[in-house]
Amino acid sequence: MTLSPQGDISQKLNKRAVARELIITLLRTVGLVVIISFILSRMPQEQNLQAVGVIIGMFVLTSIYIFFFVRSIRAVQKSKFPNIRAGEAMLSSGILLLAIFASIYSLISLQDPEAFTEVLTPFSSMYFALTILATVGFGDIAPTTVSARSVAMGQMVLDLIFIGALVRVFTNVAKRSLASRASAEQGSD
Repeated sequence: MTLSPQGDISQKLNKRAVARELIITLLRTVGLVVIISFILSRMPQEQNLQAVGVIIGMFVLTSIYIFFFVRSIRAVQKSKFPNIRAGEAMLSSGILLLAIFASIYSLISLQDPEAFTEVLTPFSSMYFALTILATVGFGDIAPTTVSARSVAMGQMVLDLIFIGALVRVFTNVAKRSLASRASAEQGSD
């Protein structure tokens, strides 16, 4: 089976469109990481007024998470490449969830320096949250108080829910978008 010149051109255009969408997705994800890093770096690292700053940071990150989740569902539905957008939405949702827990761990560590095996910085808080998500548990940072252990256990449960529910939501939205697009194309033929 040989492709017609039009089919060959169409295939090249489609590859370019996919490549462009992947690059845009990468740039949006990098931008999100930069924004989260900036927010986490602005969280106080000393005992004076640290709770207020960290709590404000948690609310900002949670608000961004809720806004992003709703926006992502709409973006997947409307996207020319819903599978790519669904993948981006799942990755970005995971990054935001980690940032929220990192800010909670920072708050706990600032209020009680003995809550973990070391005092957590914003970076080490993000590292600890990621090791919980990945179920690696290196053991270099561990919660030592009831409150720190409770939040870590809460993150473990939410991570399981996140992996199951969020992945299902975004993949179903992408599948429905592709199916509705296919039925619309068949209707126009």
